Amino acid sequence: MQIKELNAIKKNWTHEKIKIGLIYPNTYRVAMTSLGVQLLYFLFNDDKDLLCERIFKPLNPKIAPYSLESQKNLKDFDVLAISCQFEHDYIQAIDLLFRGGINPDVRQRKDSDPLIILGGPSITANPFPVLFAGDIFFLGDIEPVSEDFISALKHPSKKKKTEALTSVQGIIAYSYHFTDEGKWIGNKVKSVKLKDISNSFYPIKQIIPEGVKGTKNEPIFGKAYYLETDRGCSERCKFCFVGHCRFPRTSRSLDSLIDIIDHASEVNDFDKIVLYGSAIAQSGTLEELIEYIVDRGYEVSCSSFRADYLSEKLLKTLRKGKQRTLSLAPETGDESLRMALNKRMDDETIFSALKIAWDTGFRQIKLYMIYGFPCEDEKIRDETKNFLSTIRSSYFPTGRIGISMNQFITKAHTPFQFAPMIGVKESKEEQKWYKSNLYQIKNIDLSLYAPEWSIIQRVLSLQNHEYYPVIYQIAKGKNTVGSWKIALKEIDSSLDMEAKWNYGIDQPLPWDNIVHTLEKKTLISSYLKYLETMECK
Repeated sequence: MQIKELNAIKKNWTHEKIKIGLIYPNTYRVAMTSLGVQLLYFLFNDDKDLLCERIFKPLNPKIAPYSLESQKNLKDFDVLAISCQFEHDYIQAIDLLFRGGINPDVRQRKDSDPLIILGGPSITANPFPVLFAGDIFFLGDIEPVSEDFISALKHPSKKKKTEALTSVQGIIAYSYHFTDEGKWIGNKVKSVKLKDISNSFYPIKQIIPEGVKGTKNEPIFGKAYYLETDRGCSERCKFCFVGHCRFPRTSRSLDSLIDIIDHASEVNDFDKIVLYGSAIAQSGTLEELIEYIVDRGYEVSCSSFRADYLSEKLLKTLRKGKQRTLSLAPETGDESLRMALNKRMDDETIFSALKIAWDTGFRQIKLYMIYGFPCEDEKIRDETKNFLSTIRSSYFPTGRIGISMNQFITKAHTPFQFAPMIGVKESKEEQKWYKSNLYQIKNIDLSLYAPEWSIIQRVLSLQNHEYYPVIYQIAKGKNTVGSWKIALKEIDSSLDMEAKWNYGIDQPLPWDNIVHTLEKKTLISSYLKYLETMECK
């Protein structure tokens, strides 16, 4: 695959340079929408002793993975750094190792194979399902420890690199922290939390693909520049990983963001600025930022907002920036459940925001909803239907309402890490009810996620090293629901069993040796409060 790109870096392959293959286990279209890829690529290449090239999933499954810059094979690199944004990335990452001729089991790899480092949000939460895939796991944000991290990579041998990395915060080294059976033997590891995002490294230059409009390689947002406004979240919704593993939120100052835009416009060619952040409206300066972007002649795109931070001025400015769809995440139409989830937002606040959106010209909205929370009853379904009907009849009379309705999925390092999920049959019954009832509302687009994949995501999120043979088997074969059923059956399990078991609050967890800002006792207290509020048995 040869794509013309602005700002791509191609260094000479000299003996002295440490060669890093940056793997994002997805296609070019998806990978080049990742700000993390841009950040790591330029951070590594900023060092004269490092050479970093990107490796993505080829569109043709018969082709072995290779680097975009020099078409090198995986084995040509000293280090393979794999970024896992989501749990399902594990399967594709292991598949790429298979296809690249590298054994995905650290216990069977050779000293001559590259040092394999896994990182990203899902690894930060719980790396243990893929414990045997990596030599090194990095937990948290790279920027605060980047100098020590890069310095460690400059050691000549894989063994020396590993030894040096063990002294860097946020590092789990397989050979130092575990026995071959997967038993933890090292000290606890604290994930790295970026506290001052305004003064941290940022990729002013970004790779902008050219000539790909309308093709399979066009990034999701087109010819765009990615601007991170904030990182983490302080809301602490009980089901959310970001609000707990990346607590508290840190944000860039308006001056810092404007400075990035000014410098970026000099060295990049883009039409749109995409704002990245888990809580972009909470800074209180979003209106001014978007206004500045629009005044510079750029379009703007934002992710979902909290309704309680929307204003008429902000929405008018978004319209000027050619954003056509407004996304909100009410999670549920039942106000009492929303409060119990710590999504502290009443119905009237959401309705008011949608009324303002309608009055300012928005005719497309997208609502992110979740069903199957612990102790949910039939009344909550009725409340959700009434909630959506009210939106259509009173606040958004015409236009398209897109609803993404997904099953609740248990995540590590959240209060709900102790909660079970509903099984496949129950989930499909819920979906059938929502299809039957919500399609009675005019101009509704309802998107549903297959229950089987929700439960598989739970396996990848909550399990430990004992499940690596299952993941290994799936990656080596076909990643289908049928393959998962067969693999789980071989260990006397099933999708329903994986959905309904749960950790007890007094039970050791696989990730107890990973330290985040919020302690386990805080999560337990939050979970018990939820059970009390919802009058759970």
